[in-house]
Amino acid sequence: MIRSLLIVPVLVALGACSQEEQRPNVILISIDSLRADHVGCYGYERPTTPNLDRFAAEGVRFNEHISSSSWTLPAHASLFTSVPDSVHGCVESDGVALSPQFTTLAERFKSGGYSTAGFYAGPYLHGAFGLGQGFDEYRYVAEDAAEFSAAEVKRWGLDPRAHARTHKGVTNPQVHEAASAWLAKQDGPFFLFLHFWDVHYDFTPPAPWDTRFNPGYSGPVTGENFFFDRSIRPDMPAADRQQLLALYDGEVGWTDSFLGHLRGRLEELGLDDNTVLAITSDHGTEFFDHGGKGHRTTLYEELIRVPFVLWYPTSLEAAVVDVQTRSIDVGPTLLELADLAPASDSSAFSLLDLARGGALEFDNLAISELYSVGNRLRSVRDGRAKVLLDENQPEAPLRWYDLSLDPSEQRARRDFEEGAGQMAHQSFLKAQAQLLEAVSARPGAPTSASLPPSVLEALRANGYLGSGDGD
Repeated sequence: MIRSLLIVPVLVALGACSQEEQRPNVILISIDSLRADHVGCYGYERPTTPNLDRFAAEGVRFNEHISSSSWTLPAHASLFTSVPDSVHGCVESDGVALSPQFTTLAERFKSGGYSTAGFYAGPYLHGAFGLGQGFDEYRYVAEDAAEFSAAEVKRWGLDPRAHARTHKGVTNPQVHEAASAWLAKQDGPFFLFLHFWDVHYDFTPPAPWDTRFNPGYSGPVTGENFFFDRSIRPDMPAADRQQLLALYDGEVGWTDSFLGHLRGRLEELGLDDNTVLAITSDHGTEFFDHGGKGHRTTLYEELIRVPFVLWYPTSLEAAVVDVQTRSIDVGPTLLELADLAPASDSSAFSLLDLARGGALEFDNLAISELYSVGNRLRSVRDGRAKVLLDENQPEAPLRWYDLSLDPSEQRARRDFEEGAGQMAHQSFLKAQAQLLEAVSARPGAPTSASLPPSVLEALRANGYLGSGDGD
């Protein structure tokens, strides 16, 4: 790693390092279903994430980071395109794919001379949904990957039975092994996307993580069949609920261990000094915070507030950013670190100035949306308050929450006439106008997806098609 400016003139004079070789490698990691308040560096009391915490201590932690949705497909489409869900249009799983008229993050890195690859383990990351645009290699690494690639999306996109097998699998090792092998073959700048799936239910971590956070439990809760098991409900015994949380935390800890393995692999290959790591999540998981479980059901904080840690010690000093940021801003940030041009058709902005201690210089209203399996929800969060629009409640579609006084969103308010309520309403209206403008200017509507039958079956089996929940 170049740690001193004193050697730069020597390198330039000798021509020993080309501009391309100086560009940083970039790894974007999405940990499925990871809610921010179960991460150590975000204040969680259990030691679930020592490796992520170490990256955060050495890098930049964004404390109020908001996802575009509460389920996998639209959240990743927004992460890859830097536009809200209503703009890219991938809001439902019934055969809809990202339009090729959108330029993805991988495409921007590829056009900038980067090798690109993505390794994923969740069915809604499947290339049939259009998310593989721009990757030299984009591979589903789950055990049933070959089977999933043989069917059309329309056969599994809204079929709940199609997901059961994917929830029972253990896939962290496959993601890491695929990434490790690919990294060993790189001899130039690269962009690598990794999707770790095992935090997603079912919550059945391997030993020792299955007993790490509740070693004395002897009750009936196993973490299996989480969404469909009717005994897992709001009034379940407190000891059983604590076991459920302990198993979720075990999955978090198990997955975090692979961040440590990845770090070791980068050091082994001599890549750690010139590699950017961006670690985030697509959405969280509800454990009856608002009476429900899972995700793809609401837009409350437990589902849309996710971690985001940016690690690049060569260029970024350790810092914490308390200003609200958005998942759509991740792509522009990584592109600026790589000295590549941002999207001209995006409403997102780079967070690099904020990461380096600068002031907010753009409008950061966070729009989250859920237009799937019967839900018609949109929220606008301005950092102080959140306004929620529920189109299924036409008589009183709007309510708001004062996040400064009610961070767990237990007291819905409808007083928009003055004070904080009026300010929240103005933020909502402003965001609505911005969204309408972005939708009218979008390069293309979503296209029809053709998903493999096996992926369809996995989605159906796991309750993601018409069940009210999903990836």
